[in-house]
Amino acid sequence: MGGGPFPYGLNVKKNKFVEEWNGRREITEKAFQATADKVFTIVICCCVIPFGIYSLGRSELKKTGGRRYNDIC
Repeated sequence: MGGGPFPYGLNVKKNKFVEEWNGRREITEKAFQATADKVFTIVICCCVIPFGIYSLGRSELKKTGGRRYNDIC
């Protein structure tokens, strides 16, 4: 009864690609260093580009008088 919810005959096999990905992820977590170039790239990708898309969409709604413009303001 103490065998758990899975029977012993389930024959679970490790996937070598998943195991390799796990190993690389662990190495990356330990070896990652935040340099000025990486921080700049992260800020551009996570802050500037999404805000640019938002402002372009907002300006288009403002120009065309979209019905959802009042919901944004």
